[in-house]
Amino acid sequence: MSKAHEVFLQDLMRMPGVRSALLVNNRGEVLLSAGQFALNSQATVQMGVLLAQLSSVAEIQYDKVEEISMVFTEGRVTTFTNLDLMIETTYGTQEVFLILVSAPAANLPTMRMTVKVAADKLKKDRAVAGLRISVSVLRRNLLTRDRLDATSWELLEAMNRAQ
Repeated sequence: MSKAHEVFLQDLMRMPGVRSALLVNNRGEVLLSAGQFALNSQATVQMGVLLAQLSSVAEIQYDKVEEISMVFTEGRVTTFTNLDLMIETTYGTQEVFLILVSAPAANLPTMRMTVKVAADKLKKDRAVAGLRISVSVLRRNLLTRDRLDATSWELLEAMNRAQ
């Protein structure tokens, strides 16, 4: 993991209301993070997997999903899935997506613009520009019966039948 990725996350942390930023691979594993976390490590792992699954389910219906945003009483969780970001790990180069945790009133259009600018800057960095995926994992692989509860599995089956 490069210094460029750390700078990318720190740039995002400068946005008003942003509490944490995470780079997550398509298995739902948090590879790099910055900021304050109210969640313990197990809950953070579960959040990564859940958001990877959620974006995969959304892509069944809508092809490419740019972003998923959920607002809660105490905060907003926004997932940016199609930024084409890569990160080098001990297991090879992997595609990652971004999760931002922010205050509920954080300005979403400003977040979108800042994320796009910061992602473009990251992709132009010399340490990152030449990266190519060497470990390809589809988020859809997380949508198996053993990884979903019964209701989620039924919803997934219904969505597949509707296509």
